[in-house]
Amino acid sequence: MTLQAKKMTLVHWISLVVVVNLGAARNYDEGGRMPETYDDSWLNVRVSPDKVSSDSRMQTSDPQTSDPDVDEELAEAVDEVHQRIKDEIEGFTTVKDFKKYTRNSKNALKLYKLELLHNIIRYGEQTIELQNQFVMWILNNINALETLLTSGDVENDRWGEAVRIVAQILEQDRKAKQGWKLKLAIAIGLTFSTPVISTADGSEIDGLARYHSYAKWGDEGLLFDAFYRLSAWQMRYVVGSWAKDEELIWARENVLEEFRDPNKIGSVTHSMVELKLFNDDGISAFESGYYYGKPVTLEWIHTIGGLSGASSKFGSGMAQAFGIPALPISQPGGHTAFIWQKNGTDWHLAKDISGWEKSTTHTGIQYSWKVAAPFFTMMTEAQLNSEAYRTSEKLRILAGSFVNEDMQFQLLDEATSLCPQNYDLWNHLDILFWSGHPSRVDKNVLQKRMLPHLKENEREAEKERNVAWKRPVRASEAEEEAQVISYEGGEWAAVDEDGAWVEIDLGAPCSVNELKIHWWGTSYSIDYDILAEIDGKYVKVKSREDELREDESYNAWGVLEGWEGLTTKVKLEMRNGSVDPWYGKYYYGIRQIVIMGQGDRVKEDISLSRPVVTSVEGSGWELVDGDESTHWSIKSKNAWITIDLEGLCRVSEVVIDWMGGIQGKQRVQLLVGGKVQEEKRGKLETVEMEGYAADLKVMLRGAKKYEIRGITVRGNCYSLSDILKSKVPRGFATPDATYTAYVIKDIYGVIDGFTCDNCL
Repeated sequence: MTLQAKKMTLVHWISLVVVVNLGAARNYDEGGRMPETYDDSWLNVRVSPDKVSSDSRMQTSDPQTSDPDVDEELAEAVDEVHQRIKDEIEGFTTVKDFKKYTRNSKNALKLYKLELLHNIIRYGEQTIELQNQFVMWILNNINALETLLTSGDVENDRWGEAVRIVAQILEQDRKAKQGWKLKLAIAIGLTFSTPVISTADGSEIDGLARYHSYAKWGDEGLLFDAFYRLSAWQMRYVVGSWAKDEELIWARENVLEEFRDPNKIGSVTHSMVELKLFNDDGISAFESGYYYGKPVTLEWIHTIGGLSGASSKFGSGMAQAFGIPALPISQPGGHTAFIWQKNGTDWHLAKDISGWEKSTTHTGIQYSWKVAAPFFTMMTEAQLNSEAYRTSEKLRILAGSFVNEDMQFQLLDEATSLCPQNYDLWNHLDILFWSGHPSRVDKNVLQKRMLPHLKENEREAEKERNVAWKRPVRASEAEEEAQVISYEGGEWAAVDEDGAWVEIDLGAPCSVNELKIHWWGTSYSIDYDILAEIDGKYVKVKSREDELREDESYNAWGVLEGWEGLTTKVKLEMRNGSVDPWYGKYYYGIRQIVIMGQGDRVKEDISLSRPVVTSVEGSGWELVDGDESTHWSIKSKNAWITIDLEGLCRVSEVVIDWMGGIQGKQRVQLLVGGKVQEEKRGKLETVEMEGYAADLKVMLRGAKKYEIRGITVRGNCYSLSDILKSKVPRGFATPDATYTAYVIKDIYGVIDGFTCDNCL
């Protein structure tokens, strides 16, 4: 084939340039950061952060595929198409323009093609068989290519091998081009791009054979109905089973009938595997002879028994045999648990001793983003809203090398709003605000993008909610254990017969509409008072006589109506307890305290010591120094003052402290992104405002001289990190669940790492 012919073949299917990419689902280190040494593809060299220039981290010029090992013709074709795409998006000025561009299937296909090509070139696999008709089909079918690139990471980034396997499946089974079989083929390709090893005998499981087995079982109706609804990503944790195909057949034939149910199958291990430290001949499970040197199949585990590892492998294999995602996970102390998706929807943690927070992906199991087990739930949520996840990926790709830093931030902010579960987006933002590369995102752009988020935060804060949720707890005893009473799932008990108390710090003034106490067992307090801290002082607001208790049975709920006054802390003082029926020593016990209300924040002086610019150069500091003995003056008919509030703020009041009374007329403006959000005019001294501002501007007219002791702006301010973090939980279906709280906290850690001097 001639050089020109090769180029034309490539151009036929390549529709975008190699873009800056953090990977479809890249793995990150435990701190949530990119590894200290990484391949910056747009630099085309392997570098460490301390060697990157200030202009290179997010450069926007044409990337060049200059690796000498990359096919020269391929590189030339890529560069040629890059210019074509730049021409297509030239003139785009809004996020709306780019979102519209991604909605076009032809444009989406271009983005995904070059995403795949980039992955193959970047990670060392220099070629794929472009002349192979099945490879070509993958590269030109939007459903196949999009599914391939949004179904999780590939171990060791073997994208070329994944494509090769999918192409082989398509060649062997033409029905694999659509429906659940296409998802199955892609799941096989991604999973078996690196070897999957049988734990029975250590042999390598054949990926192509695994595809044909599940395709056959699916056609024969041997799998649960939930299997056909799975995404390709979920199917990876079915087909990636460590059990051989014959073991999976045994599992279906021998499962206890009561567990032949997609909501129960994972639990069958409790009934079919006996937990035994020693086998029947007295050999320890920690010795090699425990299984008598035979392959450790599901059947043999059922026969001999075992410890947590064997039981978890069995439970995972039994679920996978019926098409239900499952996988072993590691917990402290060498313990192995497993997670499985009940009915193919909700992850359930089984054989657990340490909880989600201390669970990690087991060695030999592929994962996306990070090794912590809660990230499986994060990807699950992303997959459930596949349209949002896929749009966020396309915006991420466009943010890579086609736009300047202002638009990069806008696209990534839009993407994180659509799909906050897409962890790559947060790490891409982390690079944009990386400490070694001070962000050049325009301040006005940041303010305009953050304002809608702040308004939404304010609306959420006004809604009734449990204001005690996960707030700090103090207690008369066992204070560490008492922390659980501010959220569900635990219990606290006190042994002091004479009395006990617990106190919850709400963190901010809150109105209280209702207080509910979930008592533990029958250890009720027969007599108690509720104290509320209002205006810095504790006052008694309720007592036992005010409680409406549903009944006197075990674990009853007591309900009390709310009270007047903004409350910052709530204290429950208990007397006359009732000893528990189990241990005979606990007189007071609580499972949870729920306080329903609305949060508020104390309005602060948000102008104190803030930067000031006035119509007189070098003056104005006197206006915000908080010192009544200093003042600012100017002899001029027209003057102005601008205070940078160093954040995005909700403003409630502006006070101008005049010397000798109001002078002239004034205009007080609240500015965000350089635009006026609210304005008051007249002879102003104390001005009530209800708006948002990053800057306050005061314009003075109509007097010959102005003398002002100070300007006080009252309200509450938020940083870029504050606002970004507040929008994260809103995108999760169950933000208060333990596993979701773990990944949200991790995202917070990434956001806290942003370096941005006076961003807002």
